[in-house]
Amino acid sequence: MVARLALAAAQGEATTATRPQARAEDELHQARADRDLQRERAVTAEQQALATQAERERAAEQVRELRDRPAAAQTASGLVLPELADLNGDIGDGVRGVILPEAGIALARQPDGAVVLHHQGRRIRLGDPAHAPAHGRALAAGLLAVCSR
Repeated sequence: MVARLALAAAQGEATTATRPQARAEDELHQARADRDLQRERAVTAEQQALATQAERERAAEQVRELRDRPAAAQTASGLVLPELADLNGDIGDGVRGVILPEAGIALARQPDGAVVLHHQGRRIRLGDPAHAPAHGRALAAGLLAVCSR
C-alpha cells in the first residue's frame, strides 16, 4: 500500500511538473499562430493596396485617353468649323445656314449672332451670341469624337 501511495505521489508530481510545461507550450503555439495570422493579414493588406493602386493607375490612364480622344479626332480630321453666316442654305423665314437633310438637322446663325440647332421642329440655342461660335465648335468636336469610334 505504501508503494502505491509512493507511486501515486510520483505520478502526481510528474503531472504537476508537466502542466506548466504544457501551458508554456500552448502559449508558445498560440503566440506563433497569432504572429502567422498577423503576417497573413499584412500580406493581404499589401496585396490589396497594390491592387487598388494598379486599378487607380488604369483608371487614370483611361481618363487621359478619353480626354485626348476629342482633340485627336479634331486634329486628325482637320475640322475647323466655318462661320455659319458664310453658308448659304435657306432654312426659312429669311434665316440662312446649313441644312443636313439626311440627319434632319439644320444649323443657323440668328440675326442677333446666336447659333441655333434645328432638329425635329425644335430650336436649340448654342449659348449666347458672344459664345455661340465656341459652343458650336465644341458641339462639332464632340459629335465628331462620338461618331469616330
